[in-house]
Amino acid sequence: MKTKILRILYDMRNQPVIAWVTIIGTALSIFLIMTVVMMQQVSILPYAPESNRDRMLYGCNMHTTDVNGNGDSSSRLSLKSARYLYEDLDGVEAVSYVEHGYTPVDAKGITDKTLTVHFRTTDDIFWKIFDFDLLAGRYYNADEVDAKRNLAVVTESVARELFGDENPVGQHFELDHNDYELIGVVADVSILASQAYGQVFGPLKDRTWGDDGYFGNVMAAMLVDEGVDFEHVREQVKGRYAAMDGELEADGKKTVYHNAPYDQETVATGLDGSNSTPNPGRARTVRLVIYIILLIVPAINLSSMLHSRLRRRVNEIGIQRAFGCTRKRIISDIISESLIVTLIGGLIGLIFAIVFALFYDGLYDPGARPALSMLVSPQIFVYAFGACFILNILSAAAPAWQASRLNPVEAINAK
Repeated sequence: MKTKILRILYDMRNQPVIAWVTIIGTALSIFLIMTVVMMQQVSILPYAPESNRDRMLYGCNMHTTDVNGNGDSSSRLSLKSARYLYEDLDGVEAVSYVEHGYTPVDAKGITDKTLTVHFRTTDDIFWKIFDFDLLAGRYYNADEVDAKRNLAVVTESVARELFGDENPVGQHFELDHNDYELIGVVADVSILASQAYGQVFGPLKDRTWGDDGYFGNVMAAMLVDEGVDFEHVREQVKGRYAAMDGELEADGKKTVYHNAPYDQETVATGLDGSNSTPNPGRARTVRLVIYIILLIVPAINLSSMLHSRLRRRVNEIGIQRAFGCTRKRIISDIISESLIVTLIGGLIGLIFAIVFALFYDGLYDPGARPALSMLVSPQIFVYAFGACFILNILSAAAPAWQASRLNPVEAINAK
């Protein structure tokens, strides 16, 4: 093995461009795969304030259609329909009704600075399901939500912008042209924690539309009991949809069930709309295609580089054959070299991925970041490295076979 390593180092010195393109190609392939995985991992792995992602289900939409086929309607839930479908389900520890997404509004405090903030209204259970870091003050309670009081919990950065160095708790400020009292301050939240994200939070204000009042601006966030199968919850919700059909029948309408509620992976990969059934499998297929492309393109390049390296070593291979080196040994040496080059490139790619995860704040900003151990998965690295090695072996197989079949005399005399 030491001899092989020395030979590779010798080749790198004598063919630096080819050698380094080969190594960097492998490193880039590993790095890109790890990066794509990291970007997908931050949307599904649990971290504050969404530390219970593996136990969360979300009811987001509702779809009704005319029984005579004269049209359909679909949108977010109203508080009425959200409670009808998701209240008191067996196996659900807690359910929170929260505004779906956020609304950009203007805010102005004692600093006289007007800023646009992301405002989101929630119920009091929201603070129990999602583990925010409360830095000062308190959260609003159920009575205050029912009374729809103008209270606000804001993130640390917003509190600083509105009140400077003053203690913000108990202060009043203008939010969307209304007077609000600031009662609590929480740590900044990553925008990637999309189900809990906001910069200013207030008591839920349900807005409904449609003649029947089933559509609005609400989603249901459910914390499922430990060990409960999500399908058990979905079967109950499916029954609720069937019961709602009885109420809608008088108006000539019925519901369309789209496999709600949805787990974290489904909502993270994107819901195609409120009138379609999500297909997380399609997102997985797209990611698989990306992985294959990221592997195959460098493999084609590596194959060309290896052909070029071997063409420059024809005389050397001829001398080896003349001194009794077997064809099997020639193939073995070339494949071993490919393994070592892949290993060097893979380690460089892994280091790049770790540096990216540690220092590229744009992947997480603002707010908390997941632990590095969650993002840089050893298992994913092993899979990516293994795939790169297999492709490198396949790339090396044909040139190695051709090299082993060289006539020693012709190889020695080759230019």
